[in-house]
Amino acid sequence: MRFPKWRGVEKPFILDAHTHIGASYLTCYFTDRRWTAEDLIREMDRCGVDMACVSGGGLPHEIKMMNERVLEAVTRYPNRLIGFVRLNPKFSDVLDDLDYYIRDRGFRGIKLHPNQDGYCLLKEPVLNLIFERAAKYRVPVLIHSGTEPWTVAGQFADQAEMFPDVTFIMAHSGLRNDKHVLESAKRVENLILETSIGGVTSPRILGKDRVVFGSDWPTTSMRSELQEVFDLWDSGHLSDEEALDILGLSMARILRINPRRVI
Repeated sequence: MRFPKWRGVEKPFILDAHTHIGASYLTCYFTDRRWTAEDLIREMDRCGVDMACVSGGGLPHEIKMMNERVLEAVTRYPNRLIGFVRLNPKFSDVLDDLDYYIRDRGFRGIKLHPNQDGYCLLKEPVLNLIFERAAKYRVPVLIHSGTEPWTVAGQFADQAEMFPDVTFIMAHSGLRNDKHVLESAKRVENLILETSIGGVTSPRILGKDRVVFGSDWPTTSMRSELQEVFDLWDSGHLSDEEALDILGLSMARILRINPRRVI
């Protein structure tokens, strides 16, 4: 893949904030195929992606198996993959799973999918306990967005306002169909926009470290999602600093990862 040059640097650090192994919310309903950690690593290598945040994907009843597959993956590729535990607040042992994967197994984030699992962000009391633990462990929470009534931008902003010590990442930035994304994101500083499917917002609108690259692979093409960032960079719509932050440096700071130890 061709990378724009930045101050003579041929290859920027790239951290994909949103990938899956197993399947994904969409793919699990039209194919029986399940993607492996090796499939993900091959795609990352093809696209020049250094690291990726990964959660398990598949049907709702597969959540526990999903998390075990991700644990195996991050154990096998500790320098490439960062585990995000997939949680369903309707499960009675959801907090036990959170503690096990975050505290005991070193996962660095939480993934929620209210649309697939059938709950609204502001209507599920157990979410408060999950967010309290996210603050305690200092891990971000990546949440599917853009599907009414389960996850709309105003709900994200309200949730982020109630839990100012938690970094909320709005996966898909509202899926291009939520007109209140920017208005909501401007209300709170701890709400981050992720680019997959929803498009790339310029960080100068919201501030530094407020926009991160994600592909939602294998639902989408990692390469095409990256190309959208590169096109905006090449055209001058993103400055060098903004492009490099989106591609990986902002997410590295959120996760407290030193990219120099990776590239």
